[in-house]
Amino acid sequence: MQRPRRHSLLNVLLLLVGLLAAAPGPAQAQQLRLGGYAKNLGLRATSFFTGEAYVLDVSRLRTRGRIDLGSNLHGEAWLDTELLLGSFLATPDYAFSKSVERTAFADLDWTLAEGERYLLRQQLFRVFATAYVRGVQLTLGRQRIAWGTGFVWNPTDLLNPISPTAIERDEKAGIDAVYAAVPLGALSRAEAAFAPGRRGEEASVAVRAGANVKEYDVSVMAGSFRGDRVVGGDFAGYVGTAGLRGELAYTDADTGRAYVRATLNADYNFAGGYYTLAELHYNGAGTHDKARYNAAALLSGTLFNVARLYGALALSKAVTPLFGFSLYGLLNFDDGSGLAGPALSYSLAENLELALSAYVFFGAADTEFGAQKNVYFGAVQYYF
Repeated sequence: MQRPRRHSLLNVLLLLVGLLAAAPGPAQAQQLRLGGYAKNLGLRATSFFTGEAYVLDVSRLRTRGRIDLGSNLHGEAWLDTELLLGSFLATPDYAFSKSVERTAFADLDWTLAEGERYLLRQQLFRVFATAYVRGVQLTLGRQRIAWGTGFVWNPTDLLNPISPTAIERDEKAGIDAVYAAVPLGALSRAEAAFAPGRRGEEASVAVRAGANVKEYDVSVMAGSFRGDRVVGGDFAGYVGTAGLRGELAYTDADTGRAYVRATLNADYNFAGGYYTLAELHYNGAGTHDKARYNAAALLSGTLFNVARLYGALALSKAVTPLFGFSLYGLLNFDDGSGLAGPALSYSLAENLELALSAYVFFGAADTEFGAQKNVYFGAVQYYF
C-alpha cells in the first residue's frame, strides 16, 4: 500500500505546478523561466570492500523550470537525467549502495536503461509549489529546508544533512515535506516543517523561531526527527569584520541515549583576496576510542562521523579573474586522521567551468580517515 501512496504525492505536486502554469491571469504577471546545467564528472577511487581501483564517469543534464503567477504562487521542477559509466558499477560498493534503504518518502527517480557498466536514470531533484498568503509562506513537495549556520557540520539541520566527505558538497538533496514560514516582525519569523516517512516512525516534525538580537541572528528549534527528540539553536553575526556563527543541538535518541552536538565557525577576508574559514565541531554521538567506531553506520549513511572532536578549514583565492584555487580540510582530533582537498578551477568561457580536485586522506590504517583511500576527480560544467 505504501508505493501507490508515494506515487500519488508526485501526481499532486505535478498537478500543482501544472495549475500554476495554466491558471488565467495577465500575461505580465505570469513568468516562466528555464535554466539548468550540463555537467560531466569523472573520478578515480578505491573499493572499500576489495581495495581495487575503479573509475566512474557521470554525465548529468539538469533542466530547471520555474514559474511565478503574480507574487502569490510559485512552482519549481528540477529534472536530472544522468548517464553513469565505468567499473564502479561492477563493484560490491555499488551493490551495497543499492541495498541501503532510502529515506525519501516519494519515488521520484527511475531507471531508463542499465547494464553491467552503464546506467541511464532520471530523478526529480526538486519539485514543489509555494503559496504566499498575507505574508505566510506554504511550500509542499521535494524542497531544501536549510536550518543552521555551520559550514561543514549542521547539528540543527537534521531534515537533509550532507556528509562532510561528499564529492559534490554543493549538491544538497531535498526532502519531501510540508513547510510553513510566518513573519513575526521585520527581522523575526516562525517556521514549521513536517516530513512523512516511508514508515510512521521515520516521520519528522519540527518548529523553529528566529529573531535579530543586538545585530545577531538567533534561532531556536525543537522537533522529532525519525524518532529522536531534539532541541537546539544557532546564531550568526560579526566580531569586527569577521563572521562568527554557531549552533548546538541536544538529542534524546530513541535508543535511550542522549547527547549534544555543537559547531562554531569564523570566516574572514584577508588582504590580497584570500578567504578563510575555520570550524570546530563536537559530536557527542561519537567516541574518543577508535576501537569503538561504528563503521557499519558510516557505510549505511546513518552517521557521517564517528569520533568526538573535529576541525575543518576552507581557504580560497582568485588568482586571476579566470583561475581560482581552494583548499578544503578535515581533521579528526581524536585519532589524528584527516582529509586534504585541494582544488583548481578555471573559466573556459562564459558559463563554462573546469574544476580539478582530490581528497587526500591521511592517518593510521585503523583511523576514521586513514582507512579511506584517495579520490581524484574533475568536472566540466556549463550553465544555461
